[in-house]
Amino acid sequence: MILRAQNNLKEREFKKGEALFTDGENGDSLFLVEDGKVDIMVGDKNVFSAGKGNLTGEYAPLMGRPRNCTAICVSKTCKVYEMSGKDFRALLDLSPDMKASLTDLGLRRDFKKAVVKRIKKEFPYQNPREAFDAVKTDKSCEDLTSQEVRNLMKELNPKYSDEEIRQVLDAIKLTESNRMSFEEFQKVFVADIKASSSM
Repeated sequence: MILRAQNNLKEREFKKGEALFTDGENGDSLFLVEDGKVDIMVGDKNVFSAGKGNLTGEYAPLMGRPRNCTAICVSKTCKVYEMSGKDFRALLDLSPDMKASLTDLGLRRDFKKAVVKRIKKEFPYQNPREAFDAVKTDKSCEDLTSQEVRNLMKELNPKYSDEEIRQVLDAIKLTESNRMSFEEFQKVFVADIKASSSM
């Protein structure tokens, strides 16, 4: 990965139970996991896990806001490389494709955080129907609507702007018709799992 080849990366090691960062803190850096397993939590519920080669903590430097989750080392030790937000943004400015890809990944992760916050349990990767139904509030139609996603993201953070919500809708492929069937939703999250594991 291109991030691993960058200069000015700070090597850090965490022990089991230690936090790389916590929800609400002001942090302008992200982490590339080199070894171990890091769980990303909303409250005490797992959203996803970051293993070797995965990024975490991209939300704060991308959005310019405090952390909206907590990252905990859950293996015996976790070796990570920390990159400053300044260096990260400079790199992304040189690579528009990578910036678009990482922004898209970050927005999908934020959508998952919002689902976890609403259902108050770990993100149901093995049951995407549960995630879909958690977002559905209008039972008069079968499809997921942009307004339902808007409401969900505002629950996660009332400061989410209209433009940021539009980006979330684009990231989950819900912009053309303003509706998404469960089958379309399921395809997006199968692809997202594969993309996350390759980052």
